[in-house]
Amino acid sequence: MLTIKDRNIYYIVALGVLLRLIIFTLFYNHIAEYPDSSDYYILAEHIQKFSLEGYNGWRSPGYSLFLLLGGGKLRWIIVFQNILGIIALALWYKTLINLKVPRKISFYTTLLMTTFLHVIFYESAILTESITLFFLSWVVYLLSKYSMYKLTFVTGLYLSAVLAILVAIKPFYIYLPFLIFGMWLLKGFQGRKNIVKLLLVFILPLFVYFGWSYANKLHTGYFVSTTFLGLNMAQNCVYFAEKGPKEYNWIIEPYVEYREKSIEENRDVAMSIWYAYHQGAFKDTNLSFPDLSNEFGKYAKATIFNNPGDYLKQVVFTSWLNFWEPGIFWKYDEIQFGKKFFLILWYVQKSVLYFYRIIFIGLIPYYIYKFIVDKKVKKGTLLFFVVFSASVLQAMVTYGSNSRYSFPFEFIMLISVTYFFARHFSWFTVLKDKIVNYR
Repeated sequence: MLTIKDRNIYYIVALGVLLRLIIFTLFYNHIAEYPDSSDYYILAEHIQKFSLEGYNGWRSPGYSLFLLLGGGKLRWIIVFQNILGIIALALWYKTLINLKVPRKISFYTTLLMTTFLHVIFYESAILTESITLFFLSWVVYLLSKYSMYKLTFVTGLYLSAVLAILVAIKPFYIYLPFLIFGMWLLKGFQGRKNIVKLLLVFILPLFVYFGWSYANKLHTGYFVSTTFLGLNMAQNCVYFAEKGPKEYNWIIEPYVEYREKSIEENRDVAMSIWYAYHQGAFKDTNLSFPDLSNEFGKYAKATIFNNPGDYLKQVVFTSWLNFWEPGIFWKYDEIQFGKKFFLILWYVQKSVLYFYRIIFIGLIPYYIYKFIVDKKVKKGTLLFFVVFSASVLQAMVTYGSNSRYSFPFEFIMLISVTYFFARHFSWFTVLKDKIVNYR
């Protein structure tokens, strides 16, 4: 998959390994578990027993299967996540090279990304983000390497397989094959043979998505990739929850009550309906979680349909804007010493991330224009729309934990901004003449 003739890759990997050894050996010898972690353990136990009997359909199987690789030893899971994180560094570098960004610029950009604390700390957590980042990095690497206009059967199936794994980890990514095919179809209709080859990209991701949805149908009664779907939709109604149909007052009243409590107590307002659920506000309904979430979904659809202006305001000015907020998941109190150093370093890195994100947002009109006027979809444009589409779709579907949604896309933002500057500014590309060729 990767050439190792380029010595820059050795330097990048060496720095990645060194930073992880220093942090996890000297400062943070801790496996971070969160409320979500237990959901993956439960599904892993079901998979190990080859039985989904009694499973509530909360999670898709990708990360739980990954947990089984560790044989029940969480320390091994963290080691595997670190290894994947280090491989991802090489994929980022190769992606920049594939985009014809000058080698030295590609090298220093990747070195910058290698130092980001939140990437390293996610690798110490029992959460999906680190392996999601790896497989998305793999997908982006393939998109930068292969032309969608010259796709072969083998490369199409290869891309399809990696996309399928990504969908198994997080069903949200089912949008990617549709995005790839849709952009190509709008800008590159070149005959039946090419369409057939590109349709290969759909096969395995759709099989995984619908296969798991069918498994949920058999065990929960609902054909959904996750039974969280209805509850996630209801989260988008948090600021206009009281405007729902009266028939859903049994949802509205506790929802509004816990929203106001969340505001008073300075808690995450997006999680209001979760607080209500966990504190037993809906226990008198005697509904199972899949049934309750389904009712939440019905309530959300009716409320959004009756209040499109409030929904649009929520999507654009809250959910979408929050997507661009960098975040870090760490057990800060578990850092053995140097807490202030790590905090200051994260604030500096957060400022860098803001810088790149602001530029990326500023490039939205440019890339939309490029897509309209170009006769073909350029690789840089495709990568831009991978992120932009995710920001819009995530905002439309749910509200909450937005930094976790955007985290796996950050490397694409940095690559896209670097690619743009390398192609359009001579002062940026002048380094090309001074490159030391390591091949």
